[in-house]
Amino acid sequence: MELSRVAVALGPTGQLLLFLSFQTLAAQAADTCPEVKVVGLEGSDKLSILRGCPGLPGAAGPKGEAGANGPKGERGSPGVVGKAGPAGPKGNQGDERPRTCKELLTRGHFLSGWHTIYLPDCQPLTVLCDMDTDGGGWTVFQRRSDGSVDFYRDWAAYKRGFGSQLGEFWLGNDHIHALTAQGTSELRVDLVDFEGNHQFAKYRSFQVAGEAEKYKLVLGGFLEGNAGDSLSSHRDQFFSTKDQDNDNHSGNCAEQYHGAWWYNACHSSNLNGRYLRGLHTSYANGVNWRSGRGYNYSYQVSEMKVRLT
Repeated sequence: MELSRVAVALGPTGQLLLFLSFQTLAAQAADTCPEVKVVGLEGSDKLSILRGCPGLPGAAGPKGEAGANGPKGERGSPGVVGKAGPAGPKGNQGDERPRTCKELLTRGHFLSGWHTIYLPDCQPLTVLCDMDTDGGGWTVFQRRSDGSVDFYRDWAAYKRGFGSQLGEFWLGNDHIHALTAQGTSELRVDLVDFEGNHQFAKYRSFQVAGEAEKYKLVLGGFLEGNAGDSLSSHRDQFFSTKDQDNDNHSGNCAEQYHGAWWYNACHSSNLNGRYLRGLHTSYANGVNWRSGRGYNYSYQVSEMKVRLT
């Protein structure tokens, strides 16, 4: 009753204000929206609109299609290196590389020809292997056969080797030293004259020292051969060439006999001498083997070869 009398006394405007006050208090008490929507006032053509409480959310719309991929970003900085993983299992041991023609023969390489072997420092070396003569397995380091290669060369040429795989060659003193330093090697010298006669000489051991010792010849005893022994007199002699005289002669044996050899003072053999094709009138300057055909006969074929024993 008291509120009714107050409302009549206030008039229309006062009634509206009183109504809004009650609505505000009610909303604060109920923790709802503080505003309501009122349209029109009694006796007035004006509208007053106040924001009301939001309605309940509607249902979610359908999912839109994915947009196009954006441009690729810049590559980031590398991360920290991770720790090493555990060691894997040990692999099977591979076959050792062949060191000599004899080792190749034991592995089933029965054809004579050029093969690759490996020196003690693992350096590969292509060599001529004789797999036929006297059981095979010989490494040939000197060959004369047709006179196509000049053997009257200097120290540097004999050090590194020269010639052709198709014919004549000297393997090189450094290589011969490396081959014969692996263990005890026997030596075989094969000779063929221009009449087709074959001769040979075989020695128990053969080694060539290094360049610091001037490629000194370290030779064992003569074993056998119908060519006879024409190398023992050169035992422990240094190698000599036309530009490095290391012999025991007052002159230069290499110059005098047109070769390169382990000259003493001077020689019983000269297999690196001039290729004179059989009988010759000049003295001891051909491919000579004194105990074979003497100092005035130059052989057609000469081969020097070693085999590890």
